[in-house]
Amino acid sequence: MTNTWLIYALGGGWGHLNRALSLGRIAAKERKVRIITNSPYALQINNEGCTVHWIPDKAGISATCQQVREIILKTRYDRLIVDTFPRGLGGELADILPQLQPIPRILIHRDINPDYVSAKNLRSFVKDNYDAVIVPGEGEDLPLANLPNVQHTAPWLIRNAGELPDKMSVRSRILKVEPDIKTIVVCAAGKASELSLFTQLTLHLQQHFPECAVRILAANCPPNFPETLWVSHHPGIECLAAADVVVGGAGYNTVYECAAVGVPLVAFAFDRLYDRQAKRAKKAYKVITIEQAIATVKTLLDNNLSVPSYINGAVQAVITSKL
Repeated sequence: MTNTWLIYALGGGWGHLNRALSLGRIAAKERKVRIITNSPYALQINNEGCTVHWIPDKAGISATCQQVREIILKTRYDRLIVDTFPRGLGGELADILPQLQPIPRILIHRDINPDYVSAKNLRSFVKDNYDAVIVPGEGEDLPLANLPNVQHTAPWLIRNAGELPDKMSVRSRILKVEPDIKTIVVCAAGKASELSLFTQLTLHLQQHFPECAVRILAANCPPNFPETLWVSHHPGIECLAAADVVVGGAGYNTVYECAAVGVPLVAFAFDRLYDRQAKRAKKAYKVITIEQAIATVKTLLDNNLSVPSYINGAVQAVITSKL
């Protein structure tokens, strides 16, 4: 018995890696946790007590799949936890999972496109190859949510409510804004190709709301962009909790982190091959254009916001689930 968990968290952006870290950091208090990721941001984070196997995001699908196979088949562990993609991002898990019968396998079922589920016959595949399915706060209306071995938790977050630093402290130390100034945070946590839109949006917001502090939260400073408006900080939830309004995409982490800390989210629903951001954006203030975003921010700035108090589903998953 190695008392080690291996978490498969491949996928672009922050999402899969952040969700894996949310679970892994809780589990790492009592065991070793190893995370496989190809996130381009993997080298810019705190590993939260986990060991991260980083596969460069530019490696190509064939090389990535081969590295995944080598890690899964040659690493010693007693739990395999797969985030979102039952067969793997490139289908590389399809022939591996049947070889792992003595090792419990758990699927983390974030919302995915039903067409993908149907095309790959994932219902049968998951029933045959996974011992448990955990839905991390995405509700009942998911393609695989009615399988018999499904367990639901609250959304998984990388910080518990009591761990969040003081709001005024974050504004002063990290965002570099005056405590009493209304603050707008643009969360550029998706694909690198979307950074241009968020850059334009940040500059427009600064122009339209000169009385506010506007910051873009991004891994890298956009080209030809004022560094005084840029913040690079992980975990991002600490910055979101210090904002009056957040503007971002409708990815898993952005939506549920803003909901948890009681800060309104103005959300763009970006097209994704597997994720349905348009569905999740219904939990926020969905917009399509920069003009709509600015108008929505204007209506939200005077709202009184609630004090953050929430349940972290990652803690539930470690303590009470079939993990």
